[in-house]
Amino acid sequence: MQNGTLTNIFWGLLLIWFGFVAVLLRGDLGATVNSPIFAFGTGALLLLLNLARTFLRLRLSILTLGLGLILTIANAFELAFREAVPFLPELLIIAGAALIIGAFRTRNFQTY
Repeated sequence: MQNGTLTNIFWGLLLIWFGFVAVLLRGDLGATVNSPIFAFGTGALLLLLNLARTFLRLRLSILTLGLGLILTIANAFELAFREAVPFLPELLIIAGAALIIGAFRTRNFQTY
């Protein structure tokens, strides 16, 4: 199986998961996106995607692996203790900034 096929399967599962949680929350899409259950499931799907990549000997994605860990751990904490992780938005901003900086550091940009 190719990486693109696996990624498409993941996106299909993510959309099904989004729809399932939306149905559980009576179609309230805003509540779905803000739901720790949705975020936890999304993180778990991202981790499963990388687990499948490992078994298929495909290249892991640091982005989906890191985001999956952040979402799963932070939202498992919120679901278990009914306490939101106060630094989650900042952690996501730092992760995004690290990706952007890493992209600039690893690419050979030409200036004219």
